[in-house]
Amino acid sequence: MNFNMSNEVKVGLTVFLALVVAIIGFRFMRDIPVFSRSMVVTAEFEKADGIASGSLVYVKGVRVGSVRSVSLTEDLVVNVNMALDTEIPIPKESVAVLTSLSIVEGKSIVIELGSSDNYIESGDSIEGRYAESMMEVIGEKGTEIGDDVSGTLSELNSFLKQLNSTLDDSTRENIDRTVEGAMKTATSLSEMLENKQSDIEDAIGAGSSMLQQLDTLSRDTRPRVDSLMVALEKNLRDLESLQVRMESATANLDQILEKINNGEGTLGRLVNDSSMYENVDSLTIELNALIRGINEDPGRYLKNMSVIEIF
Repeated sequence: MNFNMSNEVKVGLTVFLALVVAIIGFRFMRDIPVFSRSMVVTAEFEKADGIASGSLVYVKGVRVGSVRSVSLTEDLVVNVNMALDTEIPIPKESVAVLTSLSIVEGKSIVIELGSSDNYIESGDSIEGRYAESMMEVIGEKGTEIGDDVSGTLSELNSFLKQLNSTLDDSTRENIDRTVEGAMKTATSLSEMLENKQSDIEDAIGAGSSMLQQLDTLSRDTRPRVDSLMVALEKNLRDLESLQVRMESATANLDQILEKINNGEGTLGRLVNDSSMYENVDSLTIELNALIRGINEDPGRYLKNMSVIEIF
């Protein structure tokens, strides 16, 4: 079966296909999904420098859509219409920040997600905030910095003029002589160091040798030092033991003195009872008299004793 198309039909099909391709290409170039429906969100900004239709929209560094249109309202507020192609829900407290992600790239919109449990729907609006880029800050401060630098250079130029007028010929000659003397001194010092280089190296070598000898001496005497430390520790332990015994003896002596002071025992009564002391003293005197009488006349004490009784 032959099916012949008229020229009008062919032209119509061609125009239709061209329109379809144009729409698909337009949506593709605008970063709009070809076969899916985007969620439209609006944000208002105080200004929209660098943003235009087709600018990208990010969430946590991931591209989620693009700007559809930028318009100025009667209240001189910039209205930015965005198409979001993400299935991730956007909380209602989220904020759209118009900023620059880098120095070389253009402006973009970054959505900072909020913490609300309610989520926006297509056609809703969120808060917009404009963040100045580094280049904008530098541009705003450029005039101030230029004025400051210009003023500083003027003051420096004035200072140099005053200094130049202050320095007369005699002052310049004195400065030149001072600089020349300093250079001569530095040259002399350099020559002296070069002449004494060998002495300095010898001194350094001697110091190094002395340090090595000290290190060797310390290693050789280390065993004896360790032995001495062990002996000292033993003596300290013996002293601690002796101290304990001395404290015990002191405590016992304190108890004895306390008993004597309280009149306990023979020695205590002797010290504290004067009558007992007098009796002992009287007994001592009588014993001395008896011994003296025996020495002087032993027969008087032995005349009534027989030899048998004695032995």
